[in-house]
Amino acid sequence: MDALTALANGLNLRAKLAYAGGVCGQWTMDHNSDRSIWFHLVGKGHGWVHSPAIDGPLELAEGDLMVFLPHAAEHYLSYSPDHVPLGNASGDLTTWAAGETGFICGEIELTAPQSPLWHALPAEIVIRKKEAGDSLSSLIELAIAESEHSRFGSEAVIERLCDGFFILLVRHCIEAELVRDGVFAAMKDRRIATVLELIHREPWHRWTIAELCGRAGISKTILAEKFASRIGMSPIEYLTDWRMQIAARWLKETAMTLDHVAERCGYDTASSFSKAFKRAFGVSPATYRRRGDPIPPATGS
Repeated sequence: MDALTALANGLNLRAKLAYAGGVCGQWTMDHNSDRSIWFHLVGKGHGWVHSPAIDGPLELAEGDLMVFLPHAAEHYLSYSPDHVPLGNASGDLTTWAAGETGFICGEIELTAPQSPLWHALPAEIVIRKKEAGDSLSSLIELAIAESEHSRFGSEAVIERLCDGFFILLVRHCIEAELVRDGVFAAMKDRRIATVLELIHREPWHRWTIAELCGRAGISKTILAEKFASRIGMSPIEYLTDWRMQIAARWLKETAMTLDHVAERCGYDTASSFSKAFKRAFGVSPATYRRRGDPIPPATGS
């Protein structure tokens, strides 16, 4: 397991298939979200992205993948480079075969969407078919084939293929140098990636700087310098931030007791965990669990 895989597993970054089918007429799509990553894969035909963050309407053709993160500007996908029908004129959803354009749309909901972790990635990412690389191209082709033929279990297959989009999307951003700071960029450094993997994989462990340095083969001074320059915080601050994101997911998605969540996050008592959680999110774990919705962290760490 590497640092990115451990991160995806720790946050349970699973895609939910929102739509796989055809659209026709004067259609528009509005999937603006302040808490989710949205994927839009064009399987046939054309569509246009309208966003103030993009110069002019952006055409998407077959095999192109468009991704929006929660910090993206308000945007729409439309049948036309000139017209964005809003209100009731949203076009018709139809079968893949009957549609003028075919889309696969998926969502990954984030527990802490305002975390610096996600803001280190571009808010809008477009990957052209010719730029996708062998692995992502293969996933895209499989997803389109499943949508086109709609066989038994196709939706489940497409949903699991969308899970792979996230890992390959981050790889694309790293290799294309679209990320220069933050956790994902830091993963390019083998020794820092080792430290991140350890933290992501075992947030409950009582990690010390000495142990992390020993496992990664790096000095304390260099580790501190690299975390400060590339991630913007110390290793222990990052560990705390990671524990809070994991805790938020467990509180939201499971029936774990507060004592169990505290233990799984490396805290000796529920009281000490609750204090750390409130510093990060501005509310107690119990309040967070009752509200149910993701809450932006109160600090930058």
